[in-house]
Amino acid sequence: MDKKEQAGKEKEMSRKDFLSTSAAATAGFFVVPRHVLGGAGYKAPSDRLNIACIGVGGMGASNTKSLSDLGENIYALCDVDEDYAAKTLYDYPKAKRYIDFREMLEKENEIDAVMVATPDNNHAAIGIYAMERGKHAFVQKPLTRTIYEARRMAEVADETGVATQMGNQGHAFESTYKIVEYIRQGAIGEVSRVDCWTDRPAGWWPQGADVQKNKRTPITPYTMHWDLWIGPSPFRKYDPDIAPFAWRGRWDFGAGALGDMGAHIMDQPYWALELGMPEQVYASTTPFNDEAFPVGSSVHYKFPANGERGAVDLNWYDGGLLPQRPDELEDGKPMGASGGGMIFHGSEGKLMADVYGENARFIPESDKDKIGEPEKTMERSPGIHEEWVAAAKGNGETSSNFQYAAALTETMLLGNAAVRFSDSDKKLQWDADNMRIKNLDKANKWLNKRKQFRTGYREIIG
Repeated sequence: MDKKEQAGKEKEMSRKDFLSTSAAATAGFFVVPRHVLGGAGYKAPSDRLNIACIGVGGMGASNTKSLSDLGENIYALCDVDEDYAAKTLYDYPKAKRYIDFREMLEKENEIDAVMVATPDNNHAAIGIYAMERGKHAFVQKPLTRTIYEARRMAEVADETGVATQMGNQGHAFESTYKIVEYIRQGAIGEVSRVDCWTDRPAGWWPQGADVQKNKRTPITPYTMHWDLWIGPSPFRKYDPDIAPFAWRGRWDFGAGALGDMGAHIMDQPYWALELGMPEQVYASTTPFNDEAFPVGSSVHYKFPANGERGAVDLNWYDGGLLPQRPDELEDGKPMGASGGGMIFHGSEGKLMADVYGENARFIPESDKDKIGEPEKTMERSPGIHEEWVAAAKGNGETSSNFQYAAALTETMLLGNAAVRFSDSDKKLQWDADNMRIKNLDKANKWLNKRKQFRTGYREIIG
């Protein structure tokens, strides 16, 4: 290493050391008041994270704004679809611009953290590449497209010790905390079953047997860097029927309705009941093909007993399918008012809520009079972005870190495996320790996606 490189490394390390220890280091020093430096809420440059935002045309635009609103420095923007990302690129004219995340992370040593909101198939490659270079990582849900990638993300997060967070924002909502407290405090007795559902993909993106690969292949727009958009997935010609949004319904790029909404609707039961890994999963579906997920499916998980908690069945429904309406639900009352929801079935009652656990109510509603509010036993989150920023600066931990997120994501993706092999008429037996399905070998070959990652990305993912 020459002197210039050494100086750069020392500068990088001194900056990171300052960010992680600044809160404690102020003791014993004279501190100039904030209002003298720059008015109420002013942040000195040394207090701000340099954040690189990758994938900023869709949900990433909202994530970028949230981080900017917290006073952090949007240091760089990276997107392979310049047209889709145009508004965000315009909104942050001082940010450095890149198309390839690898080039950006190799050149910009001043980056402290990355926010990743690309299509699902690129999450792991970008997240791992960034974490291995010491960057804190915020990655949109679902954490990854494959189980192997989810486990790798958790492993690298452990190895590097960076602050991580998955972008399932409802995890930080007051409604989620109340659900967890209700369930853990026994408000409805022992929970043995949870039903979860979403109306997606209906009205959002196409899925089903009618969806075909490369139905049309016009000339790739000069603003679209298609090879980089494809990322680790098998290459195909440019297809505007997939980008920038409908990729969610394609096996090669997304995780279907379960991957899209499971992190918002399965999260509450997964956390409240500390479900861990399921031992069994099976599914029934409408027709589908090798290109796209089915229009609708029902997925059924069995989780083993854990400590004092008994076994739990969790049922997932999408595409407009619904669980059986509870007899206790009053006439005229809807099953979820936001396109999805959940019902906890306990030995002493039922608790129903919308997406994110919002609008929680007991069934029948009169049960609330005898149960009341849960005892507030959990420290609340300031917000999913706020948690991550604080943790990146050495203050506290995140609640949807990659260890928790990888387990939740693995559970969701096991449901997709059950969908894919629903024609086998088997209840898939999951061996979590060895990451394999015990009773269907062809499913294991499909789950092991590592060999299918493209050269250049396979080496990154590991």
